[in-house]
Amino acid sequence: IDKLEQCRDLLESSGELVKSNKENFQIFCQQQIKNSKLKNMAIQGILQKAEYEELLKWEKNIINQINQTIQITRQDLIEQDKEDAQFIIHLYKYLCTVAKELKEIPKKTRVKTVDGDKDIYDFDVPSWQEDESKEKLRNYMYNLLEEIDKQGFKNAEGVEDTPRLRKYIKEQFKVKQLLKLVLGNNAIRVKCRKVSNINSISGQKFSWETSTKWSGGERWSKNMALYLGILNYLAEKKQNIYSTTQKISRVVILDNPFGKASSGHVLEPVFYIAKQLGFQIIALTAHSEGDFIRKYFPIVYSCKLRQTA
Repeated sequence: IDKLEQCRDLLESSGELVKSNKENFQIFCQQQIKNSKLKNMAIQGILQKAEYEELLKWEKNIINQINQTIQITRQDLIEQDKEDAQFIIHLYKYLCTVAKELKEIPKKTRVKTVDGDKDIYDFDVPSWQEDESKEKLRNYMYNLLEEIDKQGFKNAEGVEDTPRLRKYIKEQFKVKQLLKLVLGNNAIRVKCRKVSNINSISGQKFSWETSTKWSGGERWSKNMALYLGILNYLAEKKQNIYSTTQKISRVVILDNPFGKASSGHVLEPVFYIAKQLGFQIIALTAHSEGDFIRKYFPIVYSCKLRQTA
């Protein structure tokens, strides 16, 4: 009788242990298993299988299912890694193209002088290491994905706000952001030459920071030179102009570009650069006092408002 009572107590305590472990297993399945099919199979199996042999058979089936899921997930991750790597290569090539094209823009500000051809502008774009830059881009992308998951980007109804998410991603992948990332502590340096009213160009190149301290007219002159140079670059990109023998003629229409800049020492350099780069200027501006308009523009139209009915 004592032995039977001991067996009964052991059976009851073992039953309680089995019951407790079943409940813990169900909680684990609910919280950890993402695959709904696998989750239901695991929970139903532990609830319905009472015999030990049946449980062993069920366990084997579950292990097979898990291994298949692992295999599929591993394959998905390999494909995802390939896509990520391709995207990183695409970004890297894009930045290399941007850096290469930035170096081309100063060539479009080149003018002829008595001392030979001179570029008014110079862009110093630092180089970077390929492997290190790709790793920076990869980490940036993964951090961005974590940030997106953290923010959620849900609207009031709890649905993903696709337009806001797209806008956020577009903002994070702007070329300015990506260049800062790969350049690190280095920065793109811009230098420019000073053009005087006697159509002479300084041999020395001044930093952009220094040029911002020049007089108002000199700043206007160097900004116009950069503007015309960028237009020159864009025009050749769009029209594939490669001819060096034929003079290139372009027109730029400017809305009141002069303001208070009506002095000869201010305007002379700009018109000199425009002529060298093959630009004709059409300006929409007020006819202020002075002869600078007729001096620089051979044709002048004076418009007056017609009285309304």
